[in-house]
Amino acid sequence: MKMTEENVIAEAVCIMIVILLRSNPFVDRERFDQKVAFETTSQLLKKDAGLRVKNHALRLLHLLLNCPKLLVTFCCGCKEGECTSAMDDKASASDSSKFNIILQGLADCVASHGSGLQELKLRRNAILVLAFLASSGNPGFEIIVGHRLPRGVNYLMLILQVLVSEIDQETKACEELPEIFQERTFLIREILILLNRLVSSPSYSATVLPVLTNTRDMASLTIDVANRFSRKGETRDWPDGMVKHTRETEIVDLGRVFKKRVFTYLGDDF
Repeated sequence: MKMTEENVIAEAVCIMIVILLRSNPFVDRERFDQKVAFETTSQLLKKDAGLRVKNHALRLLHLLLNCPKLLVTFCCGCKEGECTSAMDDKASASDSSKFNIILQGLADCVASHGSGLQELKLRRNAILVLAFLASSGNPGFEIIVGHRLPRGVNYLMLILQVLVSEIDQETKACEELPEIFQERTFLIREILILLNRLVSSPSYSATVLPVLTNTRDMASLTIDVANRFSRKGETRDWPDGMVKHTRETEIVDLGRVFKKRVFTYLGDDF
């Protein structure tokens, strides 16, 4: 393999990942230079980074956030100046630019163009990071629901748009490699798991359901997703038994739960 700049960077990130995997998230990772860690991650998630680098960067970010202290630093930094007492002198809340770059990089990964295997993996890895944030407590949840991206878009809208786009892409494709179909299936499942976690949570559903339905565009996307994924698609030759079960059972069940939550909230009109 030709050792391009992207390959060199990707290999370096892989080494960082191995170091993190071998460290204790509650003790060892707290000793890392937080400023350097998040600054590095922000650079790796910029638009001009390659797919391989971004995929590794998402894995790196996920591991960093598994450290409670680093998670607090990240969430506070994303709130642009709040929670300063929780942040040490190595990562002050006043330096929020790197956190904004990371949040935008996450959004770019979720909404990445292309239907190849690496693009699908990139979207799924980004969803896994967002799902971790959503399950980490109120500060992480507020990032998913409340952070405003350019043009007033939020992560929930991006996630819904990805679901619709993926099923449209699959409908238009005449033939697809089995690994492409499998990766898309796993991506759809992870998104529906995240959405159901949000709309079913006693703590978060009262916030999430209004966000999903309070504008015409969001309501249209939400209802479209609820309707599409709650019914079984046409029978086809699935690549293997695991994908068949996921598509015909898991995704449909997840879609039906999501539809029930949304339509119950909307009331008798639906």
